[in-house]
Amino acid sequence: MLATEAPIARHPAAWLQPLPEGYTIPLWRWILLPATALMLRRNKGVWVSGELQLLPDRLRFTETRMSKSSRNPLRTWEILFADIRDLRVKKSLAAETVEIDRGNAMTRLMTVRSDDFMARVREALEGMQET
Repeated sequence: MLATEAPIARHPAAWLQPLPEGYTIPLWRWILLPATALMLRRNKGVWVSGELQLLPDRLRFTETRMSKSSRNPLRTWEILFADIRDLRVKKSLAAETVEIDRGNAMTRLMTVRSDDFMARVREALEGMQET
């Protein structure tokens, strides 16, 4: 399913990767890294930087890294337009939060200046609903 299809549009974004079910923040993190522990608890996840790509029938997120020599593969996921129930953009002072409701799960992204990209996504969603 992760083909090398050329995207219609691209936009930088950060994905909020949810913490695993039942995860508790270890005590050592509260002692050594209290600010990161607080953000983990507040967001209930970890922000992963990457790129959001608009394809003809879906959205794709691909993680980006500064170093290409990492042992772990890049995280990539896709959401078909048919699975999207609602798309919301919440603007704040410095960034925008994009919430993609898939019925059984909510995907959260953080981005900036995404008006043009999100307008193209909404057009694509409306095109899928018309057919």
